[in-house]
Amino acid sequence: MALTSGTKLGPYEIVSPLGAGGMGVVYRARDERLERDVAVKVLPTGLLADEPARKRFRKEALALAKLNHPNIAAVYDVGEQNGLDYLVMEYVQGHSLAQKLKSGPLPVREVASLGSEIAAALEEAHEQGVVHRDLKPGNIMVTPKGHAKVLDFGLAKLLPQSPEVTQSLSDTNGPVGTVHYMSPEQAEGKVVDTRTDLWSLGVVLYESLAGKVPFQGDSGLAILRAVTQDTPKPLRQFCADVPEEADRIVSRALEKEVSKRYQSASEMVRDLSSVSTQLSSPLLTAEPELRVSRVYALGAALVLLVVVAAGIWFYVRSERRHWAREEAIPKITKLRNEDRHLEAYLVLKKAQRYLPDDQELNKIAAERTRVTSITSSPSGATVEIQDYLSPHGDWYRLGTTPLNGIQIPRGYFRWKVSAPGVGEYLAAPMSDDVMKFALDTAKNAPEGMTRVDAGQWGDMIAFVGWVGPYNLPAYDMDRFEVTNRQYQEFVDQGGYKKREYWKEKFERNGHEMNWDEAMALFRDGTGRLGPSSWQGGHYPEGQADYPVSGVSWYEASAYAAYAGKSLPAFAQWFQAAQTEVARYTVGASNIGQSGAAKVGTFAGVGPYGTYDMAGNVREWVINTSHDDFHFILGGAWNSQTYLYADPEALPAWDRSPTNGFRCVRNTAPLSAGVTSPIKTRERDFDKVKSVPDQVYRVYQAMYAYSKTPLNAKVEFVVQDTADWREEKITFDAAYGSERMAAYLFLPKKVSPPFQTVVFFPSARVLDMTDSKTLGDIKFFDYIVQSGRAVLYPIYAGTYERQTRLVLPQASQDEALIIQRYKDLSRSVDYLETRSDIDKEKLAYLGVSMGSAEGVIYSTLIQDRLKAVVLLDGGFFLDQPSTGADQAEFALRQKKPVLMVNGKYDFTFSLERAQNPLFRMLGSPAADKRHVVLDSPHDVTDKRTELVQEVLGWLDKYLGHLD
Repeated sequence: MALTSGTKLGPYEIVSPLGAGGMGVVYRARDERLERDVAVKVLPTGLLADEPARKRFRKEALALAKLNHPNIAAVYDVGEQNGLDYLVMEYVQGHSLAQKLKSGPLPVREVASLGSEIAAALEEAHEQGVVHRDLKPGNIMVTPKGHAKVLDFGLAKLLPQSPEVTQSLSDTNGPVGTVHYMSPEQAEGKVVDTRTDLWSLGVVLYESLAGKVPFQGDSGLAILRAVTQDTPKPLRQFCADVPEEADRIVSRALEKEVSKRYQSASEMVRDLSSVSTQLSSPLLTAEPELRVSRVYALGAALVLLVVVAAGIWFYVRSERRHWAREEAIPKITKLRNEDRHLEAYLVLKKAQRYLPDDQELNKIAAERTRVTSITSSPSGATVEIQDYLSPHGDWYRLGTTPLNGIQIPRGYFRWKVSAPGVGEYLAAPMSDDVMKFALDTAKNAPEGMTRVDAGQWGDMIAFVGWVGPYNLPAYDMDRFEVTNRQYQEFVDQGGYKKREYWKEKFERNGHEMNWDEAMALFRDGTGRLGPSSWQGGHYPEGQADYPVSGVSWYEASAYAAYAGKSLPAFAQWFQAAQTEVARYTVGASNIGQSGAAKVGTFAGVGPYGTYDMAGNVREWVINTSHDDFHFILGGAWNSQTYLYADPEALPAWDRSPTNGFRCVRNTAPLSAGVTSPIKTRERDFDKVKSVPDQVYRVYQAMYAYSKTPLNAKVEFVVQDTADWREEKITFDAAYGSERMAAYLFLPKKVSPPFQTVVFFPSARVLDMTDSKTLGDIKFFDYIVQSGRAVLYPIYAGTYERQTRLVLPQASQDEALIIQRYKDLSRSVDYLETRSDIDKEKLAYLGVSMGSAEGVIYSTLIQDRLKAVVLLDGGFFLDQPSTGADQAEFALRQKKPVLMVNGKYDFTFSLERAQNPLFRMLGSPAADKRHVVLDSPHDVTDKRTELVQEVLGWLDKYLGHLD
């Protein structure tokens, strides 16, 4: 609705229209209170859809009013009247730069002068945390005296959408709007920062000198494509007299790679001001006067010295402010994302010295630091911290105890506390408001052990449920797993022959065994008494300080008795490990690696100073599960990383080469509850019934999505081996504006079209942050080698697509499952576009997480599949959310399903999780098969049998390969 002269908007009386654009109509108006002319921008009706949007707009618009700079058009007010939202700004006389450019390019000298003023305006705004996001000639006024005034700072961010931009994207015939000035990161929908404005300024400078924009196209999309892909024509082709330095400035501003572009507006101010000064200074052709008084010369020299000194001071101050604003803050964010919190804190402290009143730095400090008090016994100890994931990094000294109310960074650190005559304590406790370090107690712990304080412990343990709470007395725990050297002493001193150490009753398959029968099972590879991994009663050469492995629960218990100790209880082990910090511990430990290592080789120290609780070897504890398997915790060197926090349980006789242990020495007896069997979760699947068809259709609607264009692109060939060619592909996800990646492994031994398996990995990939290194390849490499293609999508919540949902946990899990299904289905959409893929012969293969969740996914997409393979999977035993109950979907599965599981899988128990799933699968009896291998959770322990079963299933339902 156009406003006529005399219309009142609050205290502002409309005088005349000034212009219109995608963000509204601008009017000249009179502020009757202050008796001054103002510019009133009236926003399009409906742009602010509701009151919350209006309130946010008002709040953020008024924040822009704090910008105070001679080259920025000030914001005065914001208001609403009869459904019209408006913004009141400084009225700037003159013409917009867009109007001036209609007459052609401008002189180089004028462009350099205006450019330096525009850059100065950007510098001020960026220092206040404001990014323009829509800089263009139409938003730049040139006053009658030739000075620049930049309009509409931050407005593009405040408004839900710019109709001008939207219109320009679809308009293929008429003039195109602000897409000409979009940075590549804006065009690609990426997160933008201050450097996007510097690109836009580069486009403005180019257009002002050349008389045309650098990136052309017949449509908005064509222009965006040019922005992201094309190199503009040389500026000197249009403007021969442009100085080389000015050409360099524009070229640098238009670097597509953000890191190569100008990093701050202050840099552009400096460079443009230099060019402007050179162009404004007359040539000094006259010879200098030879007779100059000495006094005048001395005075001139002193003045020059003062000017130079002041210039240096201002330059250094400007450079430091530039560094603090433009470099320090991004660096702090980067370091925090890399879990280098101490390094980030040190950068923050330095930046605050240069900009002590900066709001953004103060906000970071408030969010990323805490105040704590630290004491020690005895006092006078030096306290130092080190970034946990930088074990070779520098230590930062906090001071000498007692330390009261000191500021420390938030994060997870190694703590080193030392005092003369007492020694040094190294551990990784979680930071707290009050921290106490008992150096004297630590010093008195038995050699090779560390003290764990008394206290109450209880926790929710994955696949078990709530355990505890228990009141645990203090105890000492081995810093390292028991080594081959230590266990050799036990063997050499007759440990296998002294019955006093073997205090546990020998039971197997429900029957008690006698001494001789039991000892016959405790033999090494040569028949001598000792761990299964030894030969001739001795550990392997060169592995004295490696953890002993290949021992049963009985052998571990006997050694503990020999050493005057005991195995830890389940609760003690988890108390010492504190799985809340699992992602840090796992990242610095020998889990998910290629082999065992000397104890303490890896830097994964725990909260109480223990090492190798994640990986190296699994560690036996006292407790059994309710089915009489004994818990073995922490995972081994070859385990999936999530097994650090997820327990396993094995028969007491199991002597796998990954089984080891550590011991504890209790200061008081443990209660019966602490040592008793751990009851695990149960679910009565007999009560689960198939939901009615109308309910199932509602479920299907929850997972449905619109099949919009994929916009797929083969990014590059990752590797080309003798067995396969691996391509990285990207395409549009089915939600939001995300792009997702997938890796396609194409076999070399057969001709297309290829039978193809779509893969879904285990939860171990949740700990991996970059898909450049893919996890779980061992679960499908043999499929590609056999002549079938495998597609490995990067699902929501994995690798670089870590979830950013901010929802209650149950809702977040449900949302993630829906997103992952859409990722899977979208990946199949992509396969169906390729001529080298046989879309009639597709299969699904999931591992652990991908197997359990895959019950849902493969059922929903079963019409597009020929077969399903579920490895290491089963039913979850906790209460499912609506529309995410595996059992309800399993009943509706009709396609052939192969399940391959480990007999000793505790994560998905044979009786509680595997068998119920197999029974409830709706597939015809002849088309479903459950293979149970003699292995734990990871069925690749029995790779030969696994490969035989999976390939046989694919041959049967996809067809034999010639």
